[in-house]
Amino acid sequence: MTSPGVPAVARHDGGDLFDLAGRLAGEVGAPITIEDPQTVVLAYSVGSQDVDEARVGTILGRRIPDRYRTALAEAGVFDRLASSDEVIVVELDRLRMVPRAVVAVRDRDGRLLGSIWAAVSEPPSPGQVDALRAAVPAVARRLRRARYAAEPDRQVRAELLEDLLTGDARAGSLVPMLAMRGPWRVAVVRGGTESGPRQIHAALDAHLAAMAPSALCAALGRDVYALLSAPDAMRLLNDFVLRYERRDHVAVGIGSLAEHAEQLSASRAAAEDVVESLWRRGRTGTVATLEAAFADVLVDRVAPFLAAHRGASPLTRLIDHDEQHDSGLVDVVRAVLECQDIAGAAQALHVHPNTVRNRLRRAAERCDVRLDDPDTRLALSIALRLHDRDRRSDAP
Repeated sequence: MTSPGVPAVARHDGGDLFDLAGRLAGEVGAPITIEDPQTVVLAYSVGSQDVDEARVGTILGRRIPDRYRTALAEAGVFDRLASSDEVIVVELDRLRMVPRAVVAVRDRDGRLLGSIWAAVSEPPSPGQVDALRAAVPAVARRLRRARYAAEPDRQVRAELLEDLLTGDARAGSLVPMLAMRGPWRVAVVRGGTESGPRQIHAALDAHLAAMAPSALCAALGRDVYALLSAPDAMRLLNDFVLRYERRDHVAVGIGSLAEHAEQLSASRAAAEDVVESLWRRGRTGTVATLEAAFADVLVDRVAPFLAAHRGASPLTRLIDHDEQHDSGLVDVVRAVLECQDIAGAAQALHVHPNTVRNRLRRAAERCDVRLDDPDTRLALSIALRLHDRDRRSDAP
C-alpha cells in the first residue's frame, strides 16, 4: 500500500530524470522541465510541448531562449532561486508566456544544483505546490549522483584531452578511448576577468554534454580547450557563444583539421594562434577558424621577427628618410600597395601621377626600396600593417 497524502513522485524514486519529470507532470497536472543553474534543460516531461513558444524553444534549444531568460533575470527570478526554497510563481504576460511555478533544487550544502519548472495555466494550487516541494529531494538525489559520477569521468576526460594535445607518439594509442571518430578540430575559448576559465569551462562542458556528449573539454591554464568532431565544430561553438550569457567577453579560435591523432598538437597550436589574434584585436563574441583568420595570424607570427630586426626592414629606411626630408615616401608606398596602380594611388593622395612616380624613384634611389620586386612588396605590406596597428594601439 502507498502512504496517503504523499505525492507519487516522492513515493516512487526509481528511474532517471526524464522518468521523474513525467511522473511529476502527472502529479502536478502541468508540463515539467528540470534545468541546471545555467538554465540548460536536463530533462522534461513528454507531451504538451506546445504550451507556449517559451517551452517549445526551451525543449528544442535545450535551454531557455535568450529573450525569455533576459526577462526572467530582469524580473529577479534567478536571484530568488539563488536565495529561496519557496515555490516561485513567474508571470510574463507581455511575452505571452504561460505562468510558471518554479522551485530551486540544492545540495546538502545549500548550493544550487538546478530548478524544477511547471507550466501552470493559473496560480498553482496548494496541492501543486506540495507536489513540487516533495519532488525536490528526489531530483536533488539524481543531480547529486550525476555530479558525483561525472566528476571522476570529467577528470579522466580532461587528462585524456591534455595527453592528446601534446602530440607525442602516445597520442595515437589514446584514440581508441575517444567516443568520436576523426577528423577533429581543437578549439580554444578565452575569456576576460568577467568570464574566467572555470566559469567558461562549466558552461561549455554543460553545453557539450547536451549537444555533443562525445566531445572533450578541459580548462588548461588561462584558456578552455575542446576537442570536437570537425564537421560539427563551428556549429557547436557558434551555438555556445550565442547562448553564453557573457558572450561579449569571450573569443573562440578553431584550429586546423586533424585527420590523425598526431596532428592534434598542430591543431591546438593553430587554435591558440587564432584566439590570440582575435583577443589582440578585441574581436570578442567571435568564433573563427584558422582559414578565416589566416592573414591576421600570419601577421602576428611575423611580428616578433620584425620587432627583432626592425633596422633591416625596407619600411624602416622609408620612415627614416621621411623623418629627415619630409618626403612622403611611406604614404606613397602604402597607397600604391593598396590601390595596385599609380593612377589609383595618385587619386587617393590627391596628387599628380608624376608625383607618385617621382617619389617611387626616390624610394628606389635613396632607400633601395623597389616596388617592382614582389618579395619587397610582400615584406612592405606586412610591415606596414604591423606599423599601422602599433600606431593605432599607441593612440590615446
